[in-house]
Amino acid sequence: MVNFRRRAAGRASAVVAAVLALGVSLAACSSGGGSSPATVNAPTSSSGYRGDLLDKPITLSVTARNAVFHSTAGGTTTLGKLQQGRLLVLYFGYTNCPDVCPTTMADLGNALRKLPSLTQAHTQVAFVTSDPARDTTARMKTWLSNFDSGLLLPFVGLTASIKQIDSVAKSVGVPLSPPVVEKNGSVSVEHGAQTLAFVDGRASVLWLAGTTPADYAHDIGRLVDQVK
Repeated sequence: MVNFRRRAAGRASAVVAAVLALGVSLAACSSGGGSSPATVNAPTSSSGYRGDLLDKPITLSVTARNAVFHSTAGGTTTLGKLQQGRLLVLYFGYTNCPDVCPTTMADLGNALRKLPSLTQAHTQVAFVTSDPARDTTARMKTWLSNFDSGLLLPFVGLTASIKQIDSVAKSVGVPLSPPVVEKNGSVSVEHGAQTLAFVDGRASVLWLAGTTPADYAHDIGRLVDQVK
């Protein structure tokens, strides 16, 4: 298990504690081929979802909903805008990650290609970089194009200041650590490896690293039916 300790205050701390209690995986990714993701298995949900159903849904705060990000789609946007009329599938990671980040994006892309076009059109995958110093919108757009080919709604990459990214991540229970330059020159970034599914600003379901495309597809189909 990767040791990851950060001080948080108020609601954000409680959210992190609740999410980690599920056994959320943490990834220690390194651009130089560092350690692979450390995963703790969570109990199987009895909710009918193949991901994990949170006892208390995570709500996008007003601050998180309105935080302005630079987008690979051009210009700026907010999580609030991205989730309007759609299922918002939210993930924090970085493009130099050698393992869990590309695997998760590939699995989400494969899952969505299994689903009807109407479901694809109402599912927005948002990848928020945890390494904004290196992940420009141009770099993220090229990287994400490896995973969303053929989908009606392309994946969107988001970046902002590291302070803002950390604040938004913390508010939804995703632990992040600043990028660290290792002795061999590689850069590692520890980050929560969970994927959150927001319907109308609330996430009741999350998926851990290693979720299969079939399981993503099953849950996304059900969740999109809830979008107003």
